[in-house]
Amino acid sequence: MTSQSPAPIHQAVIPSANKLIDVDHVSVVFGSGSQQVTALSSVTFHVASNEFVSLLGPSGCGKSTLLRLVADLLQPTTGSVRVAEQEPRRARMQRQFGIVFQTPALFDWRTIRRNVELPLELLGTPRKECRRISDELLELVGLTRFADHYPWQLSGGMQQRVSIARALALDPPLLLMDEPFSALDEFTKEKLQLELLQIKRSTGKTFLFVTHSIPEAIFLSDRIIVLSAHPGQVHSIHNVHLPAERQSELRETEAFYQMITTIRNCFHEERDASNVPAFG
Repeated sequence: MTSQSPAPIHQAVIPSANKLIDVDHVSVVFGSGSQQVTALSSVTFHVASNEFVSLLGPSGCGKSTLLRLVADLLQPTTGSVRVAEQEPRRARMQRQFGIVFQTPALFDWRTIRRNVELPLELLGTPRKECRRISDELLELVGLTRFADHYPWQLSGGMQQRVSIARALALDPPLLLMDEPFSALDEFTKEKLQLELLQIKRSTGKTFLFVTHSIPEAIFLSDRIIVLSAHPGQVHSIHNVHLPAERQSELRETEAFYQMITTIRNCFHEERDASNVPAFG
């Protein structure tokens, strides 16, 4: 990583009312003195309602740290984060977002249905309403016939679908996803990517998605925010000019490969100069 600052980033002007996420000059510093580490430096970006935006970059560039700031799991050292025009903590209390992590983190002693219903139970939702909502969500993620199974009886991909359904249980406008498919094989990963886009079409949700896979980011996203490494900064922001209705065949098109090349080139010179490993 060179010491030069990234080139200026020009973002489309979005009216404040349409900004679901607004990150303004955020920096995060861990530790102090000789142990001080700057994880993020002056990061600014926004996400509009109904957008699918990916945070893309090599391991250790601060992607997950950014997601945790939005989710009120970390606090910025400087700068501000707003979710639905309010502080992340208030947005969390108002159930403005759901979170899906890399590991499904399901409760083995609860059935699939009861895992999905857990957030509703914690709010004291009536049993009949819990059942109605879990039925709808299990149908949405294609797991209706597994409602009475337990997590250990399901594959990794199916468990992650349960996690997505659980994150949607309180009907948040925003879904935060931290490398949810990275531990899965390529066949399962591509199938879940298609299913995730179908969920977006069906629900109209907004997605902020962390990944280190360039093809995954391109296939899923409306926009891609590329982060540089050590410390994490916004290197560039890319609009994905591909058909809105995306099918598996899109991955074999010239336009798709050209987009991969464009994003890889963002890091080509920096990688060679700093010996940062390639990602994808």
